[in-house]
Amino acid sequence: MNLKISREDRKLLEGVCEMHVHVSPDLFKRSVSEVELAKEARSVGYKAVLSKDHFVVNSDRAQTVRAIVPEIHFFGGVVLNHTVGGVNPKAVRAAIGYGAREVWMPTFHSQNHIERGGQMKYDRERFVPNSDLGPIKGISLLDEEGDVKPEVYEVLDAIASNDIILGTGHISKEEAYALLKAARKAGVRKILVTHPGFRITPWPISDQVKMAEMGAFMEYDVFGCVDKLEMSFTVEHLVESLKAVGPSRCVMATDLGQARNPHPLLGMCQYIHMMLDNGI
Repeated sequence: MNLKISREDRKLLEGVCEMHVHVSPDLFKRSVSEVELAKEARSVGYKAVLSKDHFVVNSDRAQTVRAIVPEIHFFGGVVLNHTVGGVNPKAVRAAIGYGAREVWMPTFHSQNHIERGGQMKYDRERFVPNSDLGPIKGISLLDEEGDVKPEVYEVLDAIASNDIILGTGHISKEEAYALLKAARKAGVRKILVTHPGFRITPWPISDQVKMAEMGAFMEYDVFGCVDKLEMSFTVEHLVESLKAVGPSRCVMATDLGQARNPHPLLGMCQYIHMMLDNGI
């Protein structure tokens, strides 16, 4: 893809570390492939990219991308949905062995996502062929007494011992608070709260501030402002969240790569302009 990015905007993109982006191959149709994105990121001076696949470990593929485009620190991870066995410590250890930099708690298969957004429904416009996973049972991190399940602690131990990132995924606010407490107890140093304010995780700003005070970073994604189907919040609300939490506990990412949305590099550029225009 021949992206039209001005010289001035290229300067804004120099040194960017994209922490949440979606690329092909994937079960969802994506706007750009891993290698294409790495090459395009290199052309505008990005430093690093962290790619997210909701369904499989992708840290192994990231090694190949780095071999092809060594100038970009291109990494992957694993999302603990049913396609990797849910909250599966063995899948986590395998992903880390392949070089994972982030482990996300369940997303589309989380109980919270299903309760708020419904079952993931196959349609030919959004998905590649032969990828209908059918209805699934939602995954909760908590047992019937409201305690964190043993397998979650095993996952946290693996994350802590390898000093990689814990992403909260699409879990509920109650699960997130319990997870943060358990993670700190386990020695996890890098905790990234995934897109607070998104329609699946519509947590008040006051809770975001509390989570930041507990040691987590808030990952604010431009997806919720620009997505053509799922606009979850306004730019003004995003700015308010960033200011309340404070820049030292915030991460800006795009969560783009959907075929219907702007290219991730263009989305990041748009995001930076949004923030500059609002005094961030």
